[in-house]
Amino acid sequence: MKKLLLVVVPFLLLLVGCTSAPEEETSMEIVEVEMELPENVKEQEEVAVKTLVTQGDEKVEDAKEVQFEIWNVEKGKENSVLLNAEHVGDGVYEVKHSFEDKGVYRVQSHVTARDMHVMPTKQMVIGDLSQEEIDTILASEVEEEEHKDDGDHDHHH
Repeated sequence: MKKLLLVVVPFLLLLVGCTSAPEEETSMEIVEVEMELPENVKEQEEVAVKTLVTQGDEKVEDAKEVQFEIWNVEKGKENSVLLNAEHVGDGVYEVKHSFEDKGVYRVQSHVTARDMHVMPTKQMVIGDLSQEEIDTILASEVEEEEHKDDGDHDHHH
């Protein structure tokens, strides 16, 4: 029995020692996402929507997933489209998209990189809209959000 233990125990220790993966160094710096949206876009015009992904001073070339979620504010987020971005180099990921109708749109990037998920949102105006039209659209979005909350009758004022 002792001979068996003398053979098995070192073998098990060797096996365990060989299978433990080396510790990876992970940076505690936040992954930052800077979206670059085109200006003065007309409806039906295909444009590039880009995002620069960095961590500290380093450009992130190895993001696991970069997607853009785009929706018309008047139609609501439930009618959004989700597009996979392509890595074009230098920490930049982009997608080409054309906007069907004029209006105010939200563009939210979903970036998963280095064990972090970052989701900044920016606003885009498509077509020729006056500031008054933009304000009206945004005001109706706020009202819509307030009506969604009306289902909860337990809130206090």
